[in-house]
Amino acid sequence: MSWVVFALLTACGSAGTSLTLKRTVALGDAVLSTIGFRLVGAVLLALVVTAAGAWQPATPAYWRTLTLLMIPEIGGMLFLTLALRGGDVSRVQPIAGLLPIFVTINGILFAHEIPTPLAALGIAFVTLGIYTVGLRRGHSLLEPLHALRRDRASWYAVLSSVFWSVTPFLHKRGGAEVGPLMWSMSVAAASGLVLALVFRLIHAPPSPSPALRGRWLTMVAITAVPFCVQVVTLLLALQRTQSGYVLALSSTSTLLATVAGVLLFGERGGAARIPGAAFVTAGAALIALGG
Repeated sequence: MSWVVFALLTACGSAGTSLTLKRTVALGDAVLSTIGFRLVGAVLLALVVTAAGAWQPATPAYWRTLTLLMIPEIGGMLFLTLALRGGDVSRVQPIAGLLPIFVTINGILFAHEIPTPLAALGIAFVTLGIYTVGLRRGHSLLEPLHALRRDRASWYAVLSSVFWSVTPFLHKRGGAEVGPLMWSMSVAAASGLVLALVFRLIHAPPSPSPALRGRWLTMVAITAVPFCVQVVTLLLALQRTQSGYVLALSSTSTLLATVAGVLLFGERGGAARIPGAAFVTAGAALIALGG
């Protein structure tokens, strides 16, 4: 059951990335921040790969898988960044709990990963939790649907989950080729470089003002640390069990980020969304146990 430990560490890394990225994009452009922390993360991971002697020859399958991964990986990161810039962490992170549902559906359709009855019950809990996240005291039960209609940040979070639901299966293939450390470094470096090249052509992100530049650079470096933890432990967990189970258990980041957003940063209305986040987390646990 070592995958459970790695999946929980992934959850901690994911919550940490969301929380620090929220502060980073408040100081500088969202795209520039995304490029920055991914490239810094790639450098940190390259040092780890070198220290561990984990460099491997790059096979044609490695390059093919890395190329295929770029669209969903970059799309998911950009939409999450936009969601965090436009909404509270305690609202965005629970909606990102859709990810294990999408991964489970993809597993059924394309990888023949059929959930057990207990895991299916967990999926129902996740769905209920995501729905109740949008409920507000004294408002209609249809309030979450109305919130999605008016809250662009919530839709960005949904889209990030749609993109990322494809990535676990590609991560498994890439990690099998060169190992989890080198693959994690490759994903961080490639996604950062592709983003930099694409947005140099279609988007000129403004640099932070001189007064904020030092703080922004510091936050970029800080964001890279939990990101590295997240990607490496995700690969280690995926090597050991089915993708749907890993993503389900790692969605406990929902509860971590929601509680932290309320307690540490005083986000308004976040306390009312904690029960919904707890449902998501309970569902994720059932999926993991049922698997």
